Amino acid sequence: MVLAVDTGHETADGLWAVALAGEGAVALCALAPVTGAFDVIDKQFLPGGTGSCRGVPMAASADKGRIYVAWRGEAFRLFSFALDRDARRLTCLGGASLPASMCYTTVSSCGQVVLSTSNTGSVIAVSVIDEEGRAGDPLLTQEAFKAHCLVMAANGLAYVTSLRGDFVQSYAFDAARRDLKPLTRLELPEASGPRHIVFTADGTRAYLLSEFAGTLTSLNVDAETGSLSVLDRVEMLPGVKRAWAAELRLGPDQTVLYASERSTSQIFAYRTGTHGGMELIGAVPAPECPTAFDLCVTGRHLVALGEKSGEAWVYRIDGDGLPDRVTRTEIGAVPSWTLAL
Repeated sequence: MVLAVDTGHETADGLWAVALAGEGAVALCALAPVTGAFDVIDKQFLPGGTGSCRGVPMAASADKGRIYVAWRGEAFRLFSFALDRDARRLTCLGGASLPASMCYTTVSSCGQVVLSTSNTGSVIAVSVIDEEGRAGDPLLTQEAFKAHCLVMAANGLAYVTSLRGDFVQSYAFDAARRDLKPLTRLELPEASGPRHIVFTADGTRAYLLSEFAGTLTSLNVDAETGSLSVLDRVEMLPGVKRAWAAELRLGPDQTVLYASERSTSQIFAYRTGTHGGMELIGAVPAPECPTAFDLCVTGRHLVALGEKSGEAWVYRIDGDGLPDRVTRTEIGAVPSWTLAL
């Protein structure tokens, strides 16, 4: 299904994928860099994506030519899509099984495997990608207590947050054997809820968002072992006993960290220091329940989704790093993940 688009807008600042959990669909959108207009130009429904769910995690290949979508409805499925950038449309390549309701997906650094994690199922699934870019049924499922997100760092290790276990576990990933070997573990404050982790491009530093504590923690990455140690920690909502933090992104110049908080519907921006410090730049209103947002590759725009409002808000980011909203668009039912392509 291809939707009409206003061709009067400026050339799009890249393409964006948006998962619509309430519709069982993925929308391909274009962002006009001058006006901030955000247009749906293609929408593909997930074959057999029945039932209802909330977050629908997505990941893209390194060249952004393939997108992987983990459906969490009645049948747990991993769908593979091809992106035709010239035609500006998505094509579903097929679906594969998943062992549980997955809350995060990522493509391995070798580009041959989709790794997905399940908080409710306490498992990591390893799904091999074929020559056409299609992910198959999992070759390996590994127990991982309350796993929430899995990120591959520059050192080649995989790091997995345990939302209810309050730790971050590192793994050695053997691409040839499709194997994960547990290495070191960083224990975190009880009931803090480590949710998302991001790494600097050189892999020497990491930043962790804890959902329930509403904290951001900067971490040093040991050059030899890959183990993590705490450098600094800040509270997004000082004095609040329980937060509902959601998404975390590091700006392309590595100097500004962005995080969303759902109970107050805000996006926070922090300036990162050379020694691991984090200084608040400011916070801006976000669409209701901003579970997901992403930055374009240039860092000039941020797109945030309101899971409850069904809106996409586009922000422009200028020199101080603080997002400035320029447009708001009705995007669809329960938008829960977005990727800048």
